[in-house]
Parts: sequence; C-alpha cells; structure tokens
Amino acid sequence: MGAQLLLPLLLLVVQTCIPATRGLRCMQCERNGHCQVEECAPGQALCRTTVLRIWEVSEELEVVETGCAHPEKTNRTMSYRTGMQVITLTEAVCGSDLCNRPNSGRSPTFPRSRYLECVSCASSDLSCERGWDKSLQCRYPGEQCLDVVTHRSMEESPRDERHSRGCGNLPGCPGPTGFHNNHTFHFLRCCNTTKCNQGPVLELQNLPSNGLQCYSCEGNSTHGCSSEETSLTACRGPMNQCLKATGSDELGNPHYTVRGCATPSWCQSLHVAEAYRLTHLNVTCCTGNGCNHPNEDRQPRVGGAPRPGPAHFSLTVTLLMTVRLWGGTLLWT
Repeated sequence: MGAQLLLPLLLLVVQTCIPATRGLRCMQCERNGHCQVEECAPGQALCRTTVLRIWEVSEELEVVETGCAHPEKTNRTMSYRTGMQVITLTEAVCGSDLCNRPNSGRSPTFPRSRYLECVSCASSDLSCERGWDKSLQCRYPGEQCLDVVTHRSMEESPRDERHSRGCGNLPGCPGPTGFHNNHTFHFLRCCNTTKCNQGPVLELQNLPSNGLQCYSCEGNSTHGCSSEETSLTACRGPMNQCLKATGSDELGNPHYTVRGCATPSWCQSLHVAEAYRLTHLNVTCCTGNGCNHPNEDRQPRVGGAPRPGPAHFSLTVTLLMTVRLWGGTLLWT
C-alpha cells in the first residue's frame, strides 16, 4: 500500500521540479519599430534579422524586421536595380535566445567598398524582359552575379517578380539550382566574372528536355496532389532528378506534398523549405522515369493541365510582394 502511494508522489515531485520545455525566444520587431519577445513555434529553430535598404539618388530608406525562422534559413545578401532605385537586402540568422536583439545606437552604414560588377534588372519595371540591364557594383565581399527566376501558375500581376538580376550571396550558389513542375519554376544561376549574368531572360520552355519524366503536383491528397491532379511532366535542363517532398505548411497541415523535377541541390531540403514555407520536411530524390510516383494505387494521367494548387510563393516572390507595401521590392520572407 505504501508503494502504491509513493509512486504518484514521486511523479508529482518530478513534474514539479522539471520545467516545461519551451521554444527558442527571439526578438520580433515590426516595420514600425515595435519590438517584443516572441516564443518561436515548433519547427522554428532560428532567430532572423532582415534589413531592407532602398537607395534613390541621395535618399536612403532602411527597414528592419526581426523574428523567428525555420531551421533551414541561412545568411544571405542580394542587391538589384528597379527603375531609379537600388534595392539592397541582408538577412542574418542565429540560434540562441534573443540573439537577434537590435543593436543599440546607429544602424550599420552601407558598405562603400566595391567588388564584382554585375548587370541588374527586375520584372517590376519590365527591365529584365525588355533587355534594359544596368550595371551594378557589388558592395559585399564574396558576392556573385545572380540571375533569379520564379514563375507561378496562379494568375500574376504585371508587377510580380518573375526575373531579377544583380549581386548577392544566396544559398544554392554557384549552382545552377532549380525545380519545376506543372505549377512553378524556380531557378538560380550564379557566376563570378564581370557582368557574367547578362543575356536573354531564362524561360523554362527554352531549356532542352533531358529525357527524364517525373510526377508533378503541389498540395495534399484532397486538393493539389490527389491522383486526379497528378501527372507526368518532362524534365528540362539540369533538373535531372525526380523530387518528392512532404512537410507541414504554415497552417500546420502535416501532409503538404510537392513533386517535380529538381537539380541535386534541391534534394537537400533547404530550397524546398524556403520556396514552399514548409517545416518538418522529408525530401527524397530519384533518377528513374516516374520514380516519385504518388502513393495512391490509381494510375495518374499523363500530360494534361492539372488545376493550380494553393498559392505558394517562393523565397524570392514572397518578400518582393511584401515590400511593395513599403514602396519598393524585397526578396526575403
């Protein structure tokens, strides 16, 4: 009898003495400067600091945001021209409590050193599509010339950023790094010689077929990745592996699925996580025709035009859209 009473008592003591597990704490600072401590949601293991600077003639605008980030995030920079503006972005991540606390005093100044020279343009002013490239001096050591392409199947505004060129240090360089299916096309090319990123804008249909066919879909088994909405697509260019990725989306749904053609670098989960804003990822790649087949027994149809999946923005497009509210364009989430 004594032992029966002792066990619940010991359990109560253990539960009282061991603190509940909590998530990483980060500073969350909004565009208006309001800051507060935020406990990160499950699946977010880093703190981030994102800085946007817009330069136009002698004027300068700086916007800083901080918050939590998924564990696949990495440090990065990018600069590009749109119209008369130069858009400069930096993002830094760290992994300890409140490590993204804003620095006291003045913000760091824009570096004045000049490194590699690249061509620059953006779809927001149609300069990329019309061949109106301008010269841009990189301002950070280690930056390369970039060509970023993001196409979405959903209806697009004329100001959506499909192409952007400039300077930067992005994950996936030197690349090329890319993915495509019947819904989207994400591609990144980097090079490190003067103006090496010039030339016609890259379109998926201009890349040659490489002989591989992979299943294509985006969504869950009810909408977007059901057997009726999954079809084979012909892979192009360096995207010579079939990819299947599953993870939790922003709403916490645990079975969001992406299938398509990918470069080997997309099989490391970083780019899938950022392009589709997924956590708890499981990414697999294979090299045989149709090897990323769906789990359903029914045979998906070949070809055809599946219904567009949910509107998921790539790493590039999401922040580009966000900062239009600030009067400019941006690159990060």
